[in-house]
Amino acid sequence: MALVKCPECGKEISDRSKMCIHCGYPLEEETTETVYVKCPECGQDIPNDADNCTYCGCPIKFQELMIKNDNIPISIQNHIPKQLNKKIIAITGITVAAVIVCIIIYNIKVVQPRKNEEQNRAIYEEAIELLENGKYEEGNELLQSIAGYKDVDTVLEQIKWESYTYECINDFKTWLKNPDSFTLYEVVFYLDDESHGIYGSLLGDIDFSYPAIVFQSGAQNGFGGNTTGYELFYYFKDKGYTCVGSCDSLDEDEYYNDKGELKDEDDGAMKVLLCKEINELKAEAKQVGEVDMGRIKSIIKNDSYSTIKIIE
Repeated sequence: MALVKCPECGKEISDRSKMCIHCGYPLEEETTETVYVKCPECGQDIPNDADNCTYCGCPIKFQELMIKNDNIPISIQNHIPKQLNKKIIAITGITVAAVIVCIIIYNIKVVQPRKNEEQNRAIYEEAIELLENGKYEEGNELLQSIAGYKDVDTVLEQIKWESYTYECINDFKTWLKNPDSFTLYEVVFYLDDESHGIYGSLLGDIDFSYPAIVFQSGAQNGFGGNTTGYELFYYFKDKGYTCVGSCDSLDEDEYYNDKGELKDEDDGAMKVLLCKEINELKAEAKQVGEVDMGRIKSIIKNDSYSTIKIIE
């Protein structure tokens, strides 16, 4: 026990006094219920502020009793000062609210994005599988639903140009004696506002909103051997993509002999015109478009391109 100063009048009083004996200032908040502990002698429940056990008369010191017997006071919550009780409740409420907020943030930042990632990945994989099987319309529809995910925007752009390519393949194969021998080595797209040769006037009205397309390809010739060459396609209104011709080389000199005469008297002149047309496109038109050649070659090999329609 010790002497302390009253916070009101400043005079010395006992640190266990419930009120100042000089000015009456209350030093301890009232409790709403008496706290009981067990007597170390007889084991009966007695008030914690009792000086002696009311049953056996054993002298009691509350703090020593708590330490010695490791007793937990009955209704200890009611012995806590009311002001402290409110602080504990407030702190508990803040803690619970903080935990709830953390759970919500974790769900938004981690759980939901993870679910979205799994869903998007599943859709993406299904769409790519459809494309590889030549089902471009179905694959395009799925990819549109997850635009912005991974490389979807790039793939969407690729399949638009690839759909042009397949229409050209379908048309060019009607030229070939053995369509199954067709091999595509390269495809290039050129945007220009005019034809550089005579093909527009010969074959119809060209729609220059669609790109001119140049193939480098190989196929079996009429003698059973394989040859390579270049094909030019324009998009004609009411016809779609149509091959306007094929040539063996983009070097004009190769079509003439040492005397300056055409080697091929029948088709040489048309091949030279086509060669010039392609070279002018390469020099003057804007090259556009991007395709996945691996996917194109796989679809050609599996012969699953004939039903692919142009994707805008």
